[in-house]
Amino acid sequence: MKLEGASGGPFQTIMFIGIEDPFVLKSLNRFETRLLRRLRDRAERTIGAGDWDISLRIYGWNGISGQPRPHDAPVPLEVGVMFVATAPTQAMATLIAKTCNPSFFHFPVEPGIEMPSYAFPFTPAEIERGQVFEFRLCHVVDTADGFELVRSRMVDLSQAEALQHA
Repeated sequence: MKLEGASGGPFQTIMFIGIEDPFVLKSLNRFETRLLRRLRDRAERTIGAGDWDISLRIYGWNGISGQPRPHDAPVPLEVGVMFVATAPTQAMATLIAKTCNPSFFHFPVEPGIEMPSYAFPFTPAEIERGQVFEFRLCHVVDTADGFELVRSRMVDLSQAEALQHA
């Protein structure tokens, strides 16, 4: 018998941008590393250290695996970037996102370059996901009978329906 279980975890707020800037697209691994460092530094300076996290997922580049692409990978025409703030409360996750908003939407590929502006599909930009659930249990138990660990109760629905009409 397979046992699975989840429990309530932290809360998340997300933001999205789209990037078509060829200078950014040519240096996505470096851009992502620098941007993530900037966002975490900004949040820590503003909110302080704590039990929170910021992550980026670049769809069209590494949004599924999260791994840097090889340096000789073809340059995409555009990417979508998802910012994820994870914190113990929804208010804190949203505060982190709002704190990071200016840097996320206008971070230059290189220092000293004119401030860019990336496309964003929603206003307000911060989207509260609510509480996320964490997978906590995945276990297989050998049983002699498939119902050995299961409690069951039989309900005769035809009787229940007759009682409702009485």
